[in-house]
Amino acid sequence: VFEAEVMGSNQAMLNVFRESGFPIEVSATAGTLHVTFPTALTTAAIERFEHREALAAVNALKSFFKPSAVAVIGASRKRGSIGGEIFRNLLRYGFEGPVYPVNPNAQVIQSVTAYPTISEVPGPVELAIIVVPAEQVIDAAASCARKGVKSLVVISAGFSETGEEGQRRQKELLRVCRESGMRLIGPNCMGIANTEEGVRLDATFAPTEPTAGRVGFSSQSGALGLAILEYAESLGLGLSTFVSVGNKADISGNDLLHYWEADAGTDVILLYLESFGNPKKFSRIARRVGQKKPIVVVKSGRSSAGARATSSHTGALIAASDITVDALFRQSGVIRTDTLEELFDVAALLANQPLPKGKHVGIITNAGGPGILCADACEARGLLIPLLSEDNQQKLRQKLFPSASTANPVDLIAQATADHYRFAIETVAGDPHIDSLIVIFTPPLATRAEDVASAIMEEAKKIRRSKPVLTVFVSPHSAPLELNSEQLRIPCYRFPETAAIALARAARYQDWCGRPESTFPQFDDLKRDEAAAIIANALLRGSGWLTPNETTSLLACYGLPIVDQQILTTPEEAAIAAEAMNCRVALKAMGPNLIHKTELNAVQLNLSGSEEVRVAAEEMLDRLKGMDKTPAEFVLQPMV
Repeated sequence: VFEAEVMGSNQAMLNVFRESGFPIEVSATAGTLHVTFPTALTTAAIERFEHREALAAVNALKSFFKPSAVAVIGASRKRGSIGGEIFRNLLRYGFEGPVYPVNPNAQVIQSVTAYPTISEVPGPVELAIIVVPAEQVIDAAASCARKGVKSLVVISAGFSETGEEGQRRQKELLRVCRESGMRLIGPNCMGIANTEEGVRLDATFAPTEPTAGRVGFSSQSGALGLAILEYAESLGLGLSTFVSVGNKADISGNDLLHYWEADAGTDVILLYLESFGNPKKFSRIARRVGQKKPIVVVKSGRSSAGARATSSHTGALIAASDITVDALFRQSGVIRTDTLEELFDVAALLANQPLPKGKHVGIITNAGGPGILCADACEARGLLIPLLSEDNQQKLRQKLFPSASTANPVDLIAQATADHYRFAIETVAGDPHIDSLIVIFTPPLATRAEDVASAIMEEAKKIRRSKPVLTVFVSPHSAPLELNSEQLRIPCYRFPETAAIALARAARYQDWCGRPESTFPQFDDLKRDEAAAIIANALLRGSGWLTPNETTSLLACYGLPIVDQQILTTPEEAAIAAEAMNCRVALKAMGPNLIHKTELNAVQLNLSGSEEVRVAAEEMLDRLKGMDKTPAEFVLQPMV
């Protein structure tokens, strides 16, 4: 319980206490107010804290995405250099405020007057992009602090991703930022971009301009971010904002989720993740944001080799099986894709079409094979391919060729014209059993892809976004331009399975959105203090693993039972214990340097009787002694 004495005239202090979210009680004495409140984290307090945190993140990121003025420290006259390309992109993309090049070795950079230091820049600077060698970054950041800069994007590498010296340098950089109130993106990143009219900020060194749209994208990998910007451009997928977070020393994916939640210009959120700074917080934020805007993620490090590469790259992977990551995403409503290509397949659907209201798919094709592949892929991922109503099947029979199939998939056959497609889409979309459409076109000799695309667009506009429409044009060429208009964009895929996978992920997300909000279970019988005492005593040893007894006791504090076991010090004791158990047993050697016991043959299963256990223990003891891994004890457990 927190207690405070407040002067009767100090209403402002009372407001501070009330806004904390804690339930306060106030009593009056002569000239003062006595305030008490419990400081347990109630639901109301947590919500208040999270609201403040979200406001802070949004305000911090506004100074990155909507700065009044930008300085590039390390701007260069040399085209092809990172400092040169970032400065050029800021000018070329048409940033609406002043852009100041800072370079002590040049008076003019790309026709703009340069300044030797940021302190000599004549006007205020809200955002500074730092592109200097790593050993000069701290001094540059300190200069920015003195200038009153609010936000830093540090492009330079050579920080925590490089080892102990880099980690020390990153801590010092963060200290400079913390002391001055500056916020930091990076280091070791490729920059940021905001396509919003009235801002037009491209502070990256990407060779292509970002296309304006309604997708927010964050990449933990700088080089990959460059490739992704180009790929998004080729797909015509427009971005609202782009961030390369690099080492995430300060601004993280969680901060960006807060920002995009509040950003009216962002409808879909895409993330490339290598690590979580705080998985629990990510889950909590994603649950809330995901109810308003879909979050699509590629998370690397699934394999042991991938995990090793991640830990040496821009962030440490959480030390857990990828299964836990899948569970976290599934419960949080995050759409996880297996590949970057699939990330954009899903994004193209979510950004341009409504979510399906159910799992029932209508498939229209002019070739049987692709239609079958599409149906198989849909059903393999939980979608359903229902029969059309008898009335609609009869309508199709009257209009289509006699050899056409009208059940679903609707096979128009190769001779189908654009008018056949037009009629089939109208009929299938109007069927009450259908929630979404996949329209497949395999180019024959008679019908032009452009004509079919125009027919699809006409009918899609009539549907008025009541049902999603996806197309598959089985062709090495790019999607027909007729699938895009100012009012509507229809996603186009090269293969039927690709469209089916994207639609299945969208349907699963829609299903998650419709679920009632889950509640966290409360356990009143946890022994947290005893658990903390076990850990405290173990930490006295300085290093090493918990002993079997400590592990059992720790798990018991949280109601997690394990198999009954006995801890024994000699083969003879193990034999006596086995006789008392009177069942088949497992024998394990335990010791501080016996971590992977199976590989060392330090586990024997299905032993029966005291003599068999004694012999197994003696053999295990002799073998491990010869490997200089003498066990400290044996564990005996009944077989399960």
